Amino acid sequence: MVWYKVLNKQINLKKNTIANYIGQFYTMFIGIFMLPFYIKHLGAEAYGLVGFFTMLTSIMMLLDMGFSQALTRETAKLKDKIGGLFEIKEILRSIESMILVLAIFIVIGVFFSTDWIVNQWLQIKVLSYDLVEKSIKLMGFMIAFKWYVSLYNGLIIGLEQQVWLNIYTIIIATLRFVGGLILILFISNDIFYFFMYQFIIALFEVYILNIKVYRNLPKTSFLIPSIINMKKIAPFALSLAYMSGIWIIYTQLDKLLLSHYISLHQYGYFALVVTISTAILQISNPISQAILPRMTSLLSNGRELEMLNLYRRGTQFVSIGMFSVVGIVSFYSYELLFSWSGNIEASIWAAPVLFWYAMGNGILTILAFQYYLQFAHGNLKYHLRFNTYFPFIALPIVYFAVKNYGAIGAGITWFGIQLISFLVWPSYVHNKFAPGIHTNWIFQDVFPAFIVTSIYLIILKILNIQFDIFNRMEIFGILLIIGIILLSLNILVYPYTRKIILNKIFKKRK
Repeated sequence: MVWYKVLNKQINLKKNTIANYIGQFYTMFIGIFMLPFYIKHLGAEAYGLVGFFTMLTSIMMLLDMGFSQALTRETAKLKDKIGGLFEIKEILRSIESMILVLAIFIVIGVFFSTDWIVNQWLQIKVLSYDLVEKSIKLMGFMIAFKWYVSLYNGLIIGLEQQVWLNIYTIIIATLRFVGGLILILFISNDIFYFFMYQFIIALFEVYILNIKVYRNLPKTSFLIPSIINMKKIAPFALSLAYMSGIWIIYTQLDKLLLSHYISLHQYGYFALVVTISTAILQISNPISQAILPRMTSLLSNGRELEMLNLYRRGTQFVSIGMFSVVGIVSFYSYELLFSWSGNIEASIWAAPVLFWYAMGNGILTILAFQYYLQFAHGNLKYHLRFNTYFPFIALPIVYFAVKNYGAIGAGITWFGIQLISFLVWPSYVHNKFAPGIHTNWIFQDVFPAFIVTSIYLIILKILNIQFDIFNRMEIFGILLIIGIILLSLNILVYPYTRKIILNKIFKKRK
């Protein structure tokens, strides 16, 4: 029976991992695919309001305070114990009560600040002020719903029911994006009706998740929220909240400031930049999900050399993907934006901003490996210190750049911050956790793809491809071919990945 349980857990882990990949990819893809249609049919200024809501939601999720992740941990720990499901329900009820209080304050706060947001913060030129006010009030309710969605998702993940969760996420994403486009095309492109539709979808999402969660928990009489239950998970939850809070402020401050210092019309164009540059950050996710637990396991079993080999190979894989994508996105930012959106004005405005944000986020995917190394050692004190003190230097610079130079200033500053971090931080972390590895990590794991990409782009610059004679689909096809060639070159430049490719080729021949 023991071997059967172990095998069953391995099968579930594999299914959940595959489901997570599919769900994440689909949600990201449909959001990217639909965005140009929204800008075209809603208008740039109206979509700027959607971008403002997305940014506001990211900041407000800080008030989740890490309880959803803490609930995931507690659920995973308690679900197989006697009486564990009852204890999970007690904890859930306590957190739900706390979120309800927060939600009421947020909704009231949004209602009372709507006039100030519309008249003092946002730069509105075309949309009706009354329409924007009503839309922002709906945002307050939807932010509250997001907290409950995050909480219920955390519990379902803890129960290891990711297959169901990802199927449901795909359905909701389809309703949200495809349904929203159908509404705009065939019913009304009024931004208030769009937000009303999104409000209904958000309410439906919370309702279904609530049913799903409580069907997995024992039926009981009404449970009174318990401070004791909150105290059990508070230390872990608050430590997570602290790290995620710093991260949110660090990554969202520029977007918050830009919503004030540039027009809502331009903010709609800025949403194009945010969508593509955020997608770049996803390059490292599949690798991190695969190597983090393995690195931890190897180190805990005294196999440090194997752990470091895995760390370096992971860096190589991410470098291959990152430099290939960032090279094309930054070098051909205008062509990519135009082939994607078909909007010349938006492409001209967003291209130079995307150039800097793409490179900055590319560096950030490599910097993430310093966190992986610290995580594997179970020591995050240096990570916490860096992310506590560095923003005191970086954030005032971001404020100055956005206020005086707008979106392009924000992009250049973001790139500069990541570049300085890359020049300083990896060396320090490696010296603490893997002395002697840094030089090889830089010159053997990161730089080969950087050098190949740089040479390749210089050659393309000399060739000077005339994209203006091609239509949008042809431009996209050319960029895709250029990107595939660059990816192939970067794969072949590393001995380890080259060996994998050659072995597969020779196996097929045999």
